[in-house]
Amino acid sequence: MCTSSPLQRCATTVALALALALAACGGGSGEGLDENGRPIQSGGGPPPSGPTLATIQAKVFSVNCAVSGCHGGSAVQQGLRLDPGFSAANLINVPSPRDPNLIRVVPGNPDASFLIHKLEGTQTLGDRMPQFGPYLPQATIDEVRLWIQNGAPL
Repeated sequence: MCTSSPLQRCATTVALALALALAACGGGSGEGLDENGRPIQSGGGPPPSGPTLATIQAKVFSVNCAVSGCHGGSAVQQGLRLDPGFSAANLINVPSPRDPNLIRVVPGNPDASFLIHKLEGTQTLGDRMPQFGPYLPQATIDEVRLWIQNGAPL
């Protein structure tokens, strides 16, 4: 014999239906979450690990490239100005004027980035950079590669 009231049976049925509905929702795709399941913050989150454009600018472009007669100042070779404040707009997803199929920096893909080919001397267009040397040590080129591999963060 059932001793529960119709109201109790109704409440039990609603609770059971709600529990089943919530269980069917699943855990989600994880999109927008970091490796610990926390929301990825834009703007105020931790700095990216590895080199950034600022570190590459200070270590490579400003001292080796953004010099008068090369890629610094108002008259620059191949329209590539690498002074601070100009590098990102002149490098990231920008086609080379020598061949529009060659993109200067392809975020996430250093092997497809013309910049890496110019630094390593593996391209057929123009000279290895810095022009006439001394060329960058492989460890420095590897930092540029890592910057590009990580998405070319600013």
